[in-house]
Amino acid sequence: MRITAGIDASYGVNRYASALATFHDGKLKSVKTDEGELSAPYVSKLFFLREAPALSRLLSGEAIDLLFVNGHGVCHPYFFGLATVIGWTHNIPTIGIASRLIRGEYTRLPSRYPDIEFIMLRCQAVGAAVRLKHFSRPMFVSPGFGVTLGEAIQEYAYWARLGKLPEPLRLAHVQARSLLRNRRRSLEMKP
Repeated sequence: MRITAGIDASYGVNRYASALATFHDGKLKSVKTDEGELSAPYVSKLFFLREAPALSRLLSGEAIDLLFVNGHGVCHPYFFGLATVIGWTHNIPTIGIASRLIRGEYTRLPSRYPDIEFIMLRCQAVGAAVRLKHFSRPMFVSPGFGVTLGEAIQEYAYWARLGKLPEPLRLAHVQARSLLRNRRRSLEMKP
């Protein structure tokens, strides 16, 4: 049985909500959520300091064969984005999926595939800008931990058949945002 999951977090002013969506052999098995107060400020290029603790709580005790993370892997100015941190600390193969590049000096190198451009950093292919045929803006795919760039692109293309995000990550994203929104409404209704 292959277990594939997606993990994401959403943020309010001083709170977060996170979700882990797990699929067994391609079928949704469970969605696990968590919420709490933020303990670290946002720092560009060091986003993992803020998000990794919240996501780690959800991953504790989970057996996962592949994890999609909403953030960069090695396609990062320090070669160590959120997907790399999560994969390395939990020993889970991870793939980073991001909608934009972090500031830094990157070179885009076209490939023989019209929908893929490789992202080069210091003469290394660290990720790919992948355009699915039914969307015009690319998503940035990079290995986090325990997968190659080729495997990351292949898994992304397989799981993102219905939209821009891989289905486990899309579902985790929707659940985290919904939990945060519902929490905000319940706090606003309290006298």
